[in-house]
Parts: sequence; C-alpha cells; structure tokens
Amino acid sequence: MTATTGITRRRLPLLVVQTMRPRQWIKNSFVLAGVLFSGRLDDADALGNAVLVTIAFCLASGASYLLNDTRDAETDRLNPRTATRPIARGDLPVNMAYAAAVVTLLAAVGLAMSVNAASAAVVAVFLGLQLGYSMGLKHVLFVDVMVIAALFVLRAFGGVMAVDAEISPWLLLVTGLLALFLALSKRRGEAVAIGGQSNPQRPVLDFYSVSLLDELIGVVTPSVVVVYALYTVLGARTDTMLATLPFVLYGIFRVLFLMHHRDRAGMTEEVDALVYRDAPLLVCVVLWGVACAVITLTA
Repeated sequence: MTATTGITRRRLPLLVVQTMRPRQWIKNSFVLAGVLFSGRLDDADALGNAVLVTIAFCLASGASYLLNDTRDAETDRLNPRTATRPIARGDLPVNMAYAAAVVTLLAAVGLAMSVNAASAAVVAVFLGLQLGYSMGLKHVLFVDVMVIAALFVLRAFGGVMAVDAEISPWLLLVTGLLALFLALSKRRGEAVAIGGQSNPQRPVLDFYSVSLLDELIGVVTPSVVVVYALYTVLGARTDTMLATLPFVLYGIFRVLFLMHHRDRAGMTEEVDALVYRDAPLLVCVVLWGVACAVITLTA
C-alpha cells in the first residue's frame, strides 16, 4: 500500500461526511416543530425523542445525498459548482459511497424505530420520496418543487409522530407552502444564473422561465402569509402566537429582496446557505423561534 493510498483511506470517513452535506441538515430542524408547537420543550422525554428523530432525518438526508451523487457523478463534473464534490472529483469511490449509503440508511430507520414505529415509517417514506426525486422526479416540471415541499412536510410530520403530539393541520400546510415558496425562489435564482442557456445537470430549468416563476411565487407568497395567520388564530395553542406573524412577513420580504436586488446567483444555493449568508434573515429566524418557544411554554 502506497503512502498516497494510505492517506486516501484515512480520509474516506471525512469524504463520506462531506458528501452527506452536513451544512444542509439545518432543513431537518423542521422535525422539531412537533415538540416546539405542542408546548413540550420542557418535557425531557419528548425533547429527547424529537432530537433522536431529527438525527435520524439527518442520516436519511445524508444517505440520499450519497446515492444522488453516485448517480449524478458524470453530470456533476460538467458544473463548476458541483465538480468539486468528492465522488465527482474521484476521491470517494462509488462502491464506498454505496456502502456508506446503505449503512447510513439502516441507521436512520433504526434510530427512528428506537423512538416509535410511526416515526420510523415516516423516515422510510421520506427516504423513498428522496430516492424518487433523485432518480427522476427532479426533472419533472412542477413535480420537482412539489416533492421538495412534501419532504419538508414529512420532516414536520415525523417530529409530530416522535412526540405523539396533536398538531394543527394548518401548521403542516404552512410548512409545505413555505417550502414551496423557497423551492420556487431557488429555481428562479437558477433560471437567472443560467440566463436561458441549457443546463445539462438540471434539465427542468429548460422549462422554467423567470416570468413563469415570478407568477408562481406571486401565487404562493400570499398563501404562506394567510395560512400562517390562520394557524395562529385557529390552530395554535394560544392566540398570542399571532404576535409571531411579523417575523414571518419580514422573512418572506427579505427573501424576495435578496431574490430581486442582491446577489441573484446566490439564490441558486440551498435555503440553509441563504440563511447562513444573510445575517438579517438569520436573526429573523432565530427571533421567530425564540418567540414561538416562549409563547408555547407560557400558554
């Protein structure tokens, strides 16, 4: 075994973790919605179960990224933004990626099962839908963004199952609409970035236009606000939750501002990167979370 081979093998665990994209696991914080909005943050057992299922979703997400990158390695090499991924650049062997994906997938389902069977079932459905997205649904017009929204709803629903809580359907609905808004915003950024050129990595962009996406965003945006307002009045544990509406409005306004006036290419990034990069948006999300926690705990 050469020195180079030895170094490569020692780096394999790091390469696997890198391919699992831990920075994007912030999306799995939606799993905590169940324990947050049920007012059980002070319940150690419920909080522990919610955290375990959140970790399970992080592992499930990581497994899906491993499988996705093995499938898309050739097209990833054609895009400067994805050509540096470990599998695309040839540092992580495909067989190792597949093996890591299987182990991670089993760990995700097993960890969720340690909480309850319902959570494990939701994680399994999540994995199936993620796999379907990677294998072709991401190339189907409108279906691609609807699947992304459904994945966020499954995260939230998995969190509800983890703590065996009763959560208003309004909350699950606003989760899906918000995810749809962010997915459409991301597609718009991608459409602006390629400037009408063909995109071999994401062929669905050949069908989306900036004007079409603006119309779709114009439909979804007020829906998010209205449904969230209805949740605070009709579905929340207390009407005081209405006080969190300004944070939602500001967050949406900020994303729209970034979309139209700041670093348009940046909107091609995932929502996690957008939150990390924009301090006002990050502060808004944190303040919204703190406000929701305080209100539900004192209700």
